[in-house]
Amino acid sequence: MRKLFNIEKIKALSYPAFKTLMIIHFLLFFLVILIVSRQHITIPGFSIKGLYEFPNIWKFFPWVASWFNIFLTIVLITLVGNEFTYKTFRQNVIDGLSRNDLVKGKLILIFSIAIYTFLMVLLAVLIFGFLKSDEISFSKMIESSHLILVYFIQAVGYMTLGLLFAVVFRNNGLSIILFLVYFPVEGILRLFFPSASRSFFPLKIISNLTPKPEFLTIASEKSYTSDSGASLLDFSEIGLLPEDLPLGITVFISIGYIGFFIALIYVLMNKRNL
Repeated sequence: MRKLFNIEKIKALSYPAFKTLMIIHFLLFFLVILIVSRQHITIPGFSIKGLYEFPNIWKFFPWVASWFNIFLTIVLITLVGNEFTYKTFRQNVIDGLSRNDLVKGKLILIFSIAIYTFLMVLLAVLIFGFLKSDEISFSKMIESSHLILVYFIQAVGYMTLGLLFAVVFRNNGLSIILFLVYFPVEGILRLFFPSASRSFFPLKIISNLTPKPEFLTIASEKSYTSDSGASLLDFSEIGLLPEDLPLGITVFISIGYIGFFIALIYVLMNKRNL
């Protein structure tokens, strides 16, 4: 395992843009939460400051970071695509690695990147939580803290799906484009299924792991309803809010999808030419 980790570390760090892209990811995340913290939104019963206090911050920061998981997935697709383009996988097999080792190496890379983004969000939560919270108690600090672990699963889910696209199409540009196109395509496909089953599509399940932000809930209830009470803009329908599927079920199904993606990757890597 350590050998595979060292190989993946050397491969990633030898890609000139990798470190730059990871630094950009880090800076963009902190830039967004800094900019939002300076905004003043007046909605009855809501304040931006409340999002940065314990325990709300455990919900808000993973949701913000979840949008950057797409960025990390594109970085991963690029790394894997380069291995196909430059025949690195083929050379690794010649040097003694098995095809299963190649997949294990990429899974190690995925978990390494997920651990990095997990620690990034955790650091941000602790810094802003202690700075912005008027009242700090141990019970408030740990309330909803499990959501950061759920965010970790989501990061793994996105990148595993991205790895599947990279293994299927084996071309950086094509894999990235089709991965991004899959977002609206799945949304359109869901419309042809009963509403009860729409929440169970893979991308919908994975995206629903991050919690519903309070400001979207309030905005949907207070700012986008007609005088008669009818909703003019349903954030759930356009995909910004998750449906009311229990988090435990969502986590369980997401792990099942991740396992399914990994199984497909193993099959493809063992059946197709490198």
